[in-house]
Amino acid sequence: MNIKYWTIKEFGKIAGVTVRTLQYYDEQGLLIPHHKTTAGYRYYSNDDLQTIQQISILKYIGFNLTQIKSIRTNDKLDLVSYLNLQMNALRDNQLKIDNGLMLIQQTIDLYHNNNEVEWQAIAKILKVLKMKENNTYKEWIQRNFSNSEVNLFAEMVASQKGQDDGWFTLFTEAKKLMNLDPSAPPVQTMAKQWMDVANQQYQTSDALKIKMWELMKSGDIPEGTIPGYEQSIVLFMNTAIEIMYSK
Repeated sequence: MNIKYWTIKEFGKIAGVTVRTLQYYDEQGLLIPHHKTTAGYRYYSNDDLQTIQQISILKYIGFNLTQIKSIRTNDKLDLVSYLNLQMNALRDNQLKIDNGLMLIQQTIDLYHNNNEVEWQAIAKILKVLKMKENNTYKEWIQRNFSNSEVNLFAEMVASQKGQDDGWFTLFTEAKKLMNLDPSAPPVQTMAKQWMDVANQQYQTSDALKIKMWELMKSGDIPEGTIPGYEQSIVLFMNTAIEIMYSK
């Protein structure tokens, strides 16, 4: 039975790589030819073709050559764990790309609407998008919100000017009233202010407003997400709001 061997040029055409790449792989011990002639000519076998296919797959996934060499030479290496790590890295990169595209689109939309680049508004959007990348928020966001809902948050931020301290002020003022009964007139006035701000902020999505309110009541809000947030204040104001609507 004749065994087919390819020259480096033939093998390169079949594998879809350059001769120089194959020479480099040989030098690095990543893909050593089946044999070499006394004149130094490299010849490759069918097994080498499988090897180059493995290298191409791992390289496309995102592994560097050092990592690929370790994967191929270490029989005890947990390939699945290695792949899971790379998959998470690719997801992070995809998230950054998606966020970058959205930031560009929002910038274009703002420019078309106002004939100028509103850098402060864009900075606010970036802050929201970075929450998706920050490990402190990532698990919380993935557990509670869809990607479209997070994008909606960014759009809301872009459309709301001069409201950076809105919730902080509401929490601060409400905290001063917690010694009163929730039915007391000053608390009821504050309850209306809370609902007015919430309705204005979430005017494009009642479902998102309700979801955020439930998370605020449960205490499932990462620190720093909402300026001035305290669960006890939310529960106090929730009682006041229920009284207000009962009337």
